[in-house]
Amino acid sequence: MEKNTTKTEVREKIQELLKTLKAEQEKKPLRLVEQLGYLMYVRLFIESQKRASLQESFPFAGFPMEWTPGDEEVEDGQRIWQLQYQVQYCSSMVEPGHFMETAKLEENGLWMRELCKLIDWTADHCDWEEGMPHLFGAMLEEMLRQMYAWGTTGLFLMPENLTEALIRLADGRKIEKVWNPATRTGGFLAAAHRQYPQWQLYGCEEEKNQWQIARMLQFYHGGGMEGIRRDDPLETDRIDKTGERTPEGEVPTYEEYDLIVTNPPVGELPIEDQERYWISTRKAQLQYMQMLMNHVKKQGMVIAVVNEGTLFMYDAEQKVRQYLLNDYQIQGVISLPAGAFLPYTGSKASVLIFTREEEIDREQPVWFYEIQNLGYSLDRRQERTGVDDIPAMLASWENRKELADQWKHQLEEAAAQNRWENPVPAHWEEKSCWFASLDTIAKNDNNLSAGRYKPWKEQETVVTESPAQLLKELADLETDTMKKVQELMEMARDYE
Repeated sequence: MEKNTTKTEVREKIQELLKTLKAEQEKKPLRLVEQLGYLMYVRLFIESQKRASLQESFPFAGFPMEWTPGDEEVEDGQRIWQLQYQVQYCSSMVEPGHFMETAKLEENGLWMRELCKLIDWTADHCDWEEGMPHLFGAMLEEMLRQMYAWGTTGLFLMPENLTEALIRLADGRKIEKVWNPATRTGGFLAAAHRQYPQWQLYGCEEEKNQWQIARMLQFYHGGGMEGIRRDDPLETDRIDKTGERTPEGEVPTYEEYDLIVTNPPVGELPIEDQERYWISTRKAQLQYMQMLMNHVKKQGMVIAVVNEGTLFMYDAEQKVRQYLLNDYQIQGVISLPAGAFLPYTGSKASVLIFTREEEIDREQPVWFYEIQNLGYSLDRRQERTGVDDIPAMLASWENRKELADQWKHQLEEAAAQNRWENPVPAHWEEKSCWFASLDTIAKNDNNLSAGRYKPWKEQETVVTESPAQLLKELADLETDTMKKVQELMEMARDYE
């Protein structure tokens, strides 16, 4: 945030706006997000004519335009006419494909007045010296998050703290190009740009409104306009069942990325599309997983949020896991609590992390981590709890090599006593973190669900009473039982 503006202030301003406009009652509330994005562009376009820090992001105007503040007394019709003219002028100045190219304003006087007030507040609290003021992007993103919390918009947004944490899993890697093939409204890419503005960001989104908003979010966070295409990424990949990359009968040149971070969609595809990849399936998420394998660069990393069933189910799921375990290095699995993605879904999910290496290290175990708390209640209210396992998870991820060595050493110590299907270390103290070797995973039908390998110890029963005392208690119980049976028999005679 800028000029000491806090997230709480941003959240409260958006709450106030949405309440004033009764936005929750709107059938298509995403229109309000688009309208805000268009008016933000007009305000920043006007500012760019006098601020050098903005001029590389906006075309030069042929004549100066004036911004009318939201609290200025102007008739609604006059304000709408002026803003429509300014939007139309900006549309004529942008390059083809810009989100402003087809921008149109709603003829809603209340919306225009209140949105202008919000933009005025944002302009008063941002830092104009940093280039594109990030506060504009923060306001747009907060509006999306509050609409998502209604559970009626069809939006899906990852929790902000989890989104940023998943990006941090790539710390220390050499990364230039980042891709999210399931961009939606662009939350992952926005988080990536906030943390690593030097990364080149790319994405795909088929749904028009979400594609528009994703490009707005990237632009207002300072990430430019390039990289997010409107298309279905599965349609661009055609692979025959032998594993040869032959879309449309020709060997393609796949665009490869250093980091792919995504939450692939779920659901079933039409039966005519089930043969797109070498593992035949109609399940969208499994097709996405195969697509990710095509597009990750050597030494690159994939971070994918997947349904829990993808990690343990048989049939096509097991075949995809087998392919992953044979040809890619599974680095880790983060188990998320059920309810993490409410109100969109209460289903259990996990984060799968793998890399494409020159050679698979068969001795490297898979790191598993179980998150139980995300800083908010796991219900539709999502109230803040102050208990967040994410910092501990990131610390464990950073130290996973040392932890893996400890795990192996303790397994050796416990080798003589291990009687279980999945080996248990001698005295493992990490309650949320554990490991499994690739051999152990193979013996478990390539199951990658974290709970499958969670270490446990058989609890010893501590006997404090003497044998004579235990026998006496047993005899007393037997006597009491026979007494109650006798009473029931007496009662039953009354019905004979």
